Amino acid sequence: MICGGFSYLTAMYECLEDLCNSNLSHTMSWTDEVLDISVKLLDICSNTTQVMSQTKQQVRDFGCDLRRNGGCTTETISAKYIQFRNNLKKDIKGSLASIKQVDNMIHGCPFTIDPENYHLMCVFREVTSFSTVVFRFLLEFLGVRRGRTGRWKAVSRFLSGSSKVVPEDKADTNVNELQRLDGYCSGEKQEFIQVVPMNLEAVEATLEGINSHLHLLSRLLILTRVSILNMVSIY
Repeated sequence: MICGGFSYLTAMYECLEDLCNSNLSHTMSWTDEVLDISVKLLDICSNTTQVMSQTKQQVRDFGCDLRRNGGCTTETISAKYIQFRNNLKKDIKGSLASIKQVDNMIHGCPFTIDPENYHLMCVFREVTSFSTVVFRFLLEFLGVRRGRTGRWKAVSRFLSGSSKVVPEDKADTNVNELQRLDGYCSGEKQEFIQVVPMNLEAVEATLEGINSHLHLLSRLLILTRVSILNMVSIY
C-alpha cells in the first residue's frame, strides 16, 4: 500500500509539473504560504529519507550480527536493535509534528490568486495534501503504527478501486513487517532464531522498494519548487 501511495503521488507531481510548465508564459503571484509549503515538504522528504537510510543500515547491521555469530548473544543483538528502534521513534515524532504543521498550512492557506490560475492552485492543494498523508503513513510504518486515519482509509479505497477498506491484516503484508520484527526481538529465543533471519530478508526488500520511490519523489519535489520559483512575480 505504501508503494502504491508513492506511485500515485509521483503521477500527481508529474501532472503538477506539466501544469506549471504550461503556465510559464505568464507570471503569477504566489502567497508566502505556498512558497513555505514547498520548502517544508522538501525538508520533510529529506528527514524521511534520512530515517529510511538509518533504518536500512540498522537492519543490515542486524543481519550481519546474526551471521557473524562471533560471541554476541541473541539477547545482545536484540537489545541493540530495540534501542535503535526506540530512539528512531523519538526522531519520527518530530517529523510527524512537522507534517501536521504543513497540513494546517495547506488547509488554512487562502490561495488567493487570479482566476486564470485557479485550476493550478487547486491541483497544488490536492497534491501537497496527499503528500502529507503518504509521508505520515510511511513514518508511522517506520516508527510506530497507530492504525489508519480516516484520510488514509479513503486513500486505501481509491488505490484498491474498492468502496470497502480491506482489513488491516489482509491489506498489505509489508506494512507490518517492521512491527513483527520488533515483536520477534522481544519474544522467545527459539522463535527469534528460527524466524528473524527470514523476516530480515523481507524487511530489506520492502525498505529497498520504498526507498526507490522516495528518491524519485525527492527529485520531483525539487522540480516543483524550481517551477514555482520560476513563476513568481517580481515586484
